[in-house]
Amino acid sequence: MFINTVIVVAKLLIKNVDYSQSVKYVENHFNLYDNNNKSTDIVNSSYVVNNTTPLVLKEKADESVAEVLKQRVRVLIWVMTSPKNLHKARAVKNTWGSRCDLLLFFSSENNTELPTIELDVEEGREHLYEKTTQAFDYIYENYFDMADWFMKVDDDTFVIVENLRHFLHDKNASEPVYTGRHFIEPKLKINFQSGGAGYVLSKEALRRFATRELSPPVCTNHTTYEDVEMARCLLRLNVTILNSTDDKLRTRFHPFNMERHLANGPPKGRLKYEANPVKLGIDGINEHAISFHYITPEQMFSFYYFLYHCRPFGLSYSYDWSEHPQT
Repeated sequence: MFINTVIVVAKLLIKNVDYSQSVKYVENHFNLYDNNNKSTDIVNSSYVVNNTTPLVLKEKADESVAEVLKQRVRVLIWVMTSPKNLHKARAVKNTWGSRCDLLLFFSSENNTELPTIELDVEEGREHLYEKTTQAFDYIYENYFDMADWFMKVDDDTFVIVENLRHFLHDKNASEPVYTGRHFIEPKLKINFQSGGAGYVLSKEALRRFATRELSPPVCTNHTTYEDVEMARCLLRLNVTILNSTDDKLRTRFHPFNMERHLANGPPKGRLKYEANPVKLGIDGINEHAISFHYITPEQMFSFYYFLYHCRPFGLSYSYDWSEHPQT
C-alpha cells in the first residue's frame, strides 16, 4: 500500500512541476558517445552501437524555472522539534530541508550537531504556543531582513519547497497575511491554519506579531492549541488569511499523511474543522502540493527519492508559464 501510494504521489507531484532536477526533461536530446566521443540524437538516429562500444545516455534537466523562483521568493522555514525527536529533525535536514535557503530548528535544549536553537520553554503540548512565540520573536530579531515569507512546520512535516515558492511567487509579502490549511474551530468560532500542515507568515504579518507588545491588545494563551492561539493573536493584529486552495478547490497544505489524503481524505471527525469544501482523493490535491503531515523519517527518505531522483525514462515534464505570467 505504501509503495503504491508513493508512486501515485510521485506522478501527481511531477506533473507540470517547476522545481529543480524535475522541471523539464529535454526530449530528443540524449548524448550518445562512441569511441570517438561523437554525439547524436538517440531518438532520430539510426546509429547502431556494437558490442564493444560503451553506451552512455544522459538526461538533461532544465532547472531555470526553479532557479528563477529561488531568486524571487525568499522563504525561511523553521522546524519545531524536541530533544526526544531529534531523529525526526535529522530526517528533515537530510531530505527536503536540503532544498531550503534558510532552515532553522528550535527546541527546548541546545544541540550543536543538528544544530538547534534553544528556547527558554518547557516541553509539552501546553507550552507549544509559547514555543512558537519565542521562535518567531527570535527570527524577527535575527533573520527578518533575510526572507520575505516565514513558515513554521513540525518535525514530522514534509514540505516540497519548490512548490511553496511557486505558490508564493505572485503574492505580496508586504501585506499582513498568512496561509496554510484553513480550519475553523467550531466551538470558539476562530479561523486558523493547521499547525501540522505548516503555515506561512508574510513579512508584514511577522512584523506585526513580533511587535505585538508595543500596542494593545496583547496576545495571550487561552488553550493548548498552538495554531488556534496563533490565529487568535494574528486576528487581533489585523492579519488576514490568504486562501491556499486553487480554483478547483484542490488543496496544497495537508494536515495528514499522503496515504490518508489520497485514499479517504481526513478522518470524518476532522471534516467539521474544514473552512472550505473538501474533495477527497487524488482529484482533491493540487499537483503542486506543498506539505503533508505525520510523515515518518523513513517515509521522508522514500518521498524525497521519488520526488527528486526517480524519473520515468523518456518522459518529458514542462512548466506552463501561461497560468502565472511574469511581469
